[in-house]
Amino acid sequence: MDKICNVPVDVPSASDLILDLLVAHGDTLTSQALCRAGALMGIGETTLRVGLTRLASDGKIGRGERGSYSLNRAGPALSRAVDDWQHKQAQAIAWQGDWLAVHDASVPRTEKTAWRHHSLALTLRGFAPLRERLHIRPDNLAGGLAAERVHLQALGLSSQALVFRLADLDDAAQAASRKLWDVRTLATNYRRLQTGLERSEKRLRTQPLEVAVRESLLLGRAVIAHLIRDPLLPAELMSPEPRAALLVATRRYQAKALQLWRQWLAQPSA
Repeated sequence: MDKICNVPVDVPSASDLILDLLVAHGDTLTSQALCRAGALMGIGETTLRVGLTRLASDGKIGRGERGSYSLNRAGPALSRAVDDWQHKQAQAIAWQGDWLAVHDASVPRTEKTAWRHHSLALTLRGFAPLRERLHIRPDNLAGGLAAERVHLQALGLSSQALVFRLADLDDAAQAASRKLWDVRTLATNYRRLQTGLERSEKRLRTQPLEVAVRESLLLGRAVIAHLIRDPLLPAELMSPEPRAALLVATRRYQAKALQLWRQWLAQPSA
């Protein structure tokens, strides 16, 4: 795994690259533009076009006229979660001390794909294991239990899992619940990512355009991956300041990255 400004980055697959670009661009992109981006990441045109076909078949992107594509914002919930990273903070509400819980003892692990989707849903919604097969998170998200059931099921939570509100824990269980998230490491990572963005933002000014475009795409997607997995803990468990500062830095960085991307696209292809 490579690093940019001390932040580990992965070269995306063709499908991930397409989704990332459509999310960042916010509008339609032509297959020619997407293939150029693929070449920048070392992804061949054939592989990129196969990715376009699969994403369109899965309903994650839509085809427009003259070989253009756009994100399907009514499509799968995971794509929408990536698309909505900037507004995730708005989901948080005041915490009254209760918890949302998922009990999945009845969920089989033999179906590996289904289990992976189930586990990812728990991760993306900020759940942590309190006991074996019992996962909880603070009940501090807009819409409460009813909305959380919808979000989890849309992301792939097994229908055999029980989703419920957990209240009136004894003092020991309440104390244990509050320690499930390593908030010190979370805050350290937020600051490290923010520093990486700020260092890269300065470098982008002097790099060749093609280098700057590639760096901004790889670093931006790495930071956004952290943001969409943010557990949105209430202030009682973790200070919101490191997350808020990272979000501001990411928005600024992505605006610069989009400017570079459009400038690069405007150049005639080689």
